[in-house]
Amino acid sequence: MRERIEARLAIFILALDLSVTLGCLWVASQLRLYLGFGREITSAQTSLPWGLYLAVAILWTIIFGLIGPHRRLLRSSLVEAIGWLVASIALAALTFAGMLYLSLRDVSRLQFLYFAGLNLSTLVLIHIGIRFYLHRRTPQTLHRRVLVVGEASTAERLAETFATPRWSGMLVAGYVHATADPKSALPYLGTVQATPDLVRVHQIDEVIFALSPEEHAVVARISLALLQQPVMVHMIPDVIDLAFARTPVEQVGGIPLISLREPALTYPQRVLKRLFDLTASSLLLVLLAPLMLIIALRIRRESPGPVFFLQERLGEQGRRFRMLKFRSMYEHAEQRWQEVVTHDIDGRVIYKLADDPRVTPFGRVLRRSSLDELPQLINVLRGEMSLVGPRPEVPVVAADYEPWQWQRFRVPPGMTGWWQINGRSHRPMHLHTEDDLYYIQNYSFFLDLQILFKTIIVVLQGKGAF
Repeated sequence: MRERIEARLAIFILALDLSVTLGCLWVASQLRLYLGFGREITSAQTSLPWGLYLAVAILWTIIFGLIGPHRRLLRSSLVEAIGWLVASIALAALTFAGMLYLSLRDVSRLQFLYFAGLNLSTLVLIHIGIRFYLHRRTPQTLHRRVLVVGEASTAERLAETFATPRWSGMLVAGYVHATADPKSALPYLGTVQATPDLVRVHQIDEVIFALSPEEHAVVARISLALLQQPVMVHMIPDVIDLAFARTPVEQVGGIPLISLREPALTYPQRVLKRLFDLTASSLLLVLLAPLMLIIALRIRRESPGPVFFLQERLGEQGRRFRMLKFRSMYEHAEQRWQEVVTHDIDGRVIYKLADDPRVTPFGRVLRRSSLDELPQLINVLRGEMSLVGPRPEVPVVAADYEPWQWQRFRVPPGMTGWWQINGRSHRPMHLHTEDDLYYIQNYSFFLDLQILFKTIIVVLQGKGAF
């Protein structure tokens, strides 16, 4: 909860520090040319190789990461935070000076002093400015509305805790309980049973259960119902036997809080995954643009209708988005769905048929080679999908989910995933959820790389795709 927001702020501050540091290094090279100190020097002599900028970025990242002035800015007093910042810059600058002495001794000593002085003064001013901003106003982009399911006294205690520090961005919108407390200044929003509807009406982002152990069944039932909404769920741990994966625990105002529905990925994991998605999808879109143009022209030539097929899908936390694919069926194929619908032995609808008559001849080629999914790289670039993750589900299919199956929406959906490399279309759709939960519970960046590598092999073999 608050730790998650703190981690995001700390990473933002660290990224800002590194950007400013590299900017100071460049400015120092210009100052050496125009300030009238030292011997005369040419622009070629002050120009620094790009490798030196990379070395500074790595060095400052390591030292700042170990000492953590960006984290201390959020947790410590201002004087202490600035002290740790000065210590971090001093250590990094001294290490940099030693590195220059052993490698690039042609770098001007004045240039180094300009850089160190600029870096120190600029970062100190920036950290003071950030601290002033965070303690004077709550950034609207971090604003999170909290609903407390429990007594008004607990809701008031949490509201006081969230009010300090201001950067938490947490606002208790009200509480729900069997009866209203007339002495409470917080809004009474309704009864406990109405929680799912109240979350939707009041646009709640975080729900905290603070009910007695006797209300175990109520907590379980409502928390499962909330899985269908993009809301985080936490509880004060009187009950800890609910089977949810990766449940972090934190202290909020001295109250231990268990998160029943936090994102399955830590913030560093999410950042690394997103950076990889952005880099890989951008590169692939550039490299595959000629192929995608040829496919688009062939689709238009074979049958009338649009090049792309857009379908509403459910993404992370059940958010809806429009997924892109190359059209592989004849126009108006969705209206003919009743003509080909079939069921398995358990009565479940089979949504994908090997001999679907609505698929065009070229569409079969696209499906067999998985080329029809290339436009989803645009969804990845927009952040609606990832390269690897659970398949984005069709809302009509998710409507029949058991409550436990909604846990598959705890990570971004992917173009490929664990189930695709372990059966693809030959496996019934309702069996994919176990694979998705395995992926979530065992997630690592290296697992993503392994799945991507195996996906290439499976696609080349053409197994299970139709």
